[in-house]
Amino acid sequence: MMTKERFEYLLDAYGADFARWPAVEREAGRYALASDAKLAVAWAQAEALDDMIRLPVLSPSAQLRDQIIASAASAGHRARRVRRALWTLWSGAGVAATAVAGAALGMVIAHQLSAPMRADTVFYQASLQGADDTDLLGVEMAALDLNR
Repeated sequence: MMTKERFEYLLDAYGADFARWPAVEREAGRYALASDAKLAVAWAQAEALDDMIRLPVLSPSAQLRDQIIASAASAGHRARRVRRALWTLWSGAGVAATAVAGAALGMVIAHQLSAPMRADTVFYQASLQGADDTDLLGVEMAALDLNR
């Protein structure tokens, strides 16, 4: 036995067509509709609402259908040409940008990797026998003192 509240809930949720109702509720809904006049009034209101919101079935004319198909075909050709032109432009720019980025990254990495080697070279040169920068600066400073 279906309650009035349950019937009204299902009527609001699924409308006035038992085919849209859950299968387990249909038979009880039919019985409740047949046994209560107030539910019949609610059913009639729901049918009227369903009729108002039901979309009409429209079928386009053959001429309109042909115009739409022709328009879509020409739009596809235009879009394809634009897409091809953009692809050509961006693919060349992409290759150039990748080459520049690779070269810059290579220079940075080479500089970083060669830093220890440059430091070793400086230390090696400083350890050699002979005059270094401090000796040369010392000679220059002594020459300045003699001129006074």
